[in-house]
Amino acid sequence: MEDTQAAEDMNQEDAAAAWRAARAQKSCLHSGKVGQKDSSDGQTWTTFEATWRVGTLPFRLAHNKLATSWKGRTKPTWNGRLEQAVASLKTYGNNTPHSVSMIRMILDSVVTSSYIPEGVTRISQDLGGGLKVWWFFPETLRHQAEAERFIFYVHGPTSSPSSSAHRDLATRIALDAQAAVVLVDYRRTPENTREESQQDISKAFRWFVEQPGVCPANLLVACEGLGASLAINLLCELRDERTRGGADLLPAGLVLISPWVDLAESSGNSWDKFSSVDWVSKRIQSFVAADYAGLLPVSDPLVSALHADFKGFPPAYISVGQCEVYHDQIVALSEKMRGADVIVELDEAQDMVHCYQFFSCLHSACAAGILRIAVFARKFAPGHLRLSTEQVDAIIAQGQGSDVFKPPPTEG
Repeated sequence: MEDTQAAEDMNQEDAAAAWRAARAQKSCLHSGKVGQKDSSDGQTWTTFEATWRVGTLPFRLAHNKLATSWKGRTKPTWNGRLEQAVASLKTYGNNTPHSVSMIRMILDSVVTSSYIPEGVTRISQDLGGGLKVWWFFPETLRHQAEAERFIFYVHGPTSSPSSSAHRDLATRIALDAQAAVVLVDYRRTPENTREESQQDISKAFRWFVEQPGVCPANLLVACEGLGASLAINLLCELRDERTRGGADLLPAGLVLISPWVDLAESSGNSWDKFSSVDWVSKRIQSFVAADYAGLLPVSDPLVSALHADFKGFPPAYISVGQCEVYHDQIVALSEKMRGADVIVELDEAQDMVHCYQFFSCLHSACAAGILRIAVFARKFAPGHLRLSTEQVDAIIAQGQGSDVFKPPPTEG
């Protein structure tokens, strides 16, 4: 009775503190402990099993590499390199304990740095308070302000902007779209709360639109996976601000790459059809979803962006692989956005999996997906607002080339 009463008396701060403690425990590297449900069917991994699975990973991955030389392709359009990459990610997902550190390491293994194209300048900028951004723009430009268009990119919390996969993706988008791309290094879950992640995204965007050459009319917001939740919440914030009579900072377009917009979904038609093809792990997904939602239900619009209000949104490009487990919810998202009078381009890539653009260095069909993003960017941010040579000269004269930045906005 006393325990029940104590639980009822727990206030919101106590609940938040308890959740943070549980989240911190989940995010540690050695999380394959006795009593933790680590498999997709709810069975518990013992310490021995978790250690054995991690210890035998190199042998499983070696087997995948050998198998691609004699085993038939999962899809007839795939080549050996794509087959091996997807098989390796599936093996990682099925044999690693619930650990954010390991999940990020796995995703970083998709692309090695040797595959990243040359021809792009990369600059980091510290905005203070632990918030950083990374610039990517073609080397042919003397300054990022000289770009024809700008792209504000929001990655998912299970990855890092410094990962090889994201550096490769940002580099290719910058080259194909002739754009200056900014990746935000924000406070991520589960080490931080979703609210803190959203605050960093908002702060970085408002700083971004104040940079030389940048304005909402030549700017697009792009994202992938769970980053779609943060990006869509940002646009809702900007739209509501404009509705209240504030500044109009809505971008010219929104690019959604395999957006994960319904965190409550872990079954259904596309899951049944494509779970054996796609590399997304159901057990990893449920772990990430719970940590991201925090104290909110996973069906809350702030968590699952499928339930957001899309009235007043700019044109959207939505990329989805025909063989990805999120296919149904992504199609549902496109239909809901069209129902809200949003211009939507839904791009369904044949035989492709979740976030297939990360495999652009492995297969030409994946690289073609980035080209289609560039076409959308050129259409809705056509580059007619590009600064003149004289204006760029004046910006460069203010400082040392590409190191000229306006300070981040002050708090309050």
